[in-house]
Amino acid sequence: MVLPLLGAIAFWAVQGMWGWIWDKISGPPGLTAYTSGLTPCAPATLPLVLQAKTDKAIVVTGVKVNVLPDDSKEGFAYREDPSVGKCAGTAHDPMFDVNLTQTPASVVSVAENAEPDRTDFPFTVSSDHPKQLRLRINPGKRDVRFSLKVEWVADGEYGSATLPDDDRRMH
Repeated sequence: MVLPLLGAIAFWAVQGMWGWIWDKISGPPGLTAYTSGLTPCAPATLPLVLQAKTDKAIVVTGVKVNVLPDDSKEGFAYREDPSVGKCAGTAHDPMFDVNLTQTPASVVSVAENAEPDRTDFPFTVSSDHPKQLRLRINPGKRDVRFSLKVEWVADGEYGSATLPDDDRRMH
């Protein structure tokens, strides 16, 4: 009677210890954000792929847009090309309108995607369930440079990823 009980307790202790060890070696939560850059469409869109760096799920709480000074060498450059035609998109990715004429610039869900959990913040990503979304850029009638900050939370830890950086990736 005592031997099976001790075996069960030892098994439970090893399982609990493994969970603690795995949490320590898997690293802190983090977000990888990637974009291939502005599309040559009218209006321009910016595809954005978000994925957790660890097995832990991350809640993406929003995207903030920072309009940069005209003389900035950094950020995404939007220059309207009147010869560019319309491009088709996919209806499966959530779409957000980015209005660069407002201060602060706004990021608002487009209601054309009627599926719940696909159309607005917050949403969850993990390492095996990344999420792609599209940002439809409205610069007004001007050339503009801007950067994006994707804000997230995981296990009570807040973080952000800023795009672009040199290779258009942020960890």
